[in-house]
Order: sequence, then C-alpha cells, then structure tokens
Amino acid sequence: MKKIWNLMRRYPVVVGFVALLVALSILSDRFLTISNLLNVLRQVSVQAIIAFGMTIVIISGGIDLSVGSVFAFSAVVLASILKQGSIFLAMLAGLGVGALFGLFNGFVIAKAKLQPFIVTLATMAIARSFTLLYTNGMPITGFSDAFRFIGRGEIFSIPVPVFIMFGVFF
Repeated sequence: MKKIWNLMRRYPVVVGFVALLVALSILSDRFLTISNLLNVLRQVSVQAIIAFGMTIVIISGGIDLSVGSVFAFSAVVLASILKQGSIFLAMLAGLGVGALFGLFNGFVIAKAKLQPFIVTLATMAIARSFTLLYTNGMPITGFSDAFRFIGRGEIFSIPVPVFIMFGVFF
C-alpha cells in the first residue's frame, strides 16, 4: 500500500490519467477501442505538430501567442492559391506568410526591445484579422481528392495526419 501512495505522490498526473482511462472504459464499451484511439490521434495531430515547435520556443524561454492565428492565415493563403492549381506556389506562399510573421515578431522583439508576450499577442490579432479579411469570413472549399487525402486519408487504416505527426516528432 505504501508503494501505491509513493507512486501517486511522485506521478500524480500519470495516476490520474490511468484512473480516467479505467473509469471511461467502464462507462463506455467504445472508449478503449482502436477506432476511438485513431479518431483521437487524428483530431490532435495538427495541435501536436504545432506543440512540437512551441516546445522549442518555450524551452528557450520565449512565448508566442500568435502561432494558431498565423497558422490559420498561412493555411487560407495556401488553400486559395492551391485552388488555382499551383501546389509549389501554394506551399511557397503558405510558408512565406508564416516566415514573414516570424520575421516581424523577431524584429520587433529584438530591435524595439518589446516583450514577446505583447508582440505576439498583437500579431495574433493581426493575423486573425488578415484571415477574416482574406476569406471574407467564408470557408475555402473544393479541393482535389489528392489534397484531401492529406487530412482525411488513411494508410493501413491509420490516418495520414497521424503519420505526419509522428514524422515531425521523430
């Protein structure tokens, strides 16, 4: 019994996670299934990819609140150019938008000596506004099956975004 208490004191998050898994498995016969696990992995894959990059930023003592909004703006720029047919130009534009925002953040933080929290908070609002203006608040649709395969496809019954997530991780 003493070992269990020591384990709970040393690893409370792990113990809580295991307890939650057990409880949810008891409450639903579909919770602890391969299908549900793959569904959860697909849903968290994009956030996990962003989190891998953010881990480096946080370890280095920084903070960037604009990541999600810059990602969204980069994605809509990529998507709108992709609909016109040029995958190379679309990828270049999407990456370019992200790089320009990164350069802007870095320049303002380094040269103006402003706090990263404040700069990236402002950049978050700017990128979010650009996204809304660029799309006029409307979704971009009508992509080819080959492009949709990246987000919805499966290889050996495992979602493609999961492969991408683990590829970025490794």
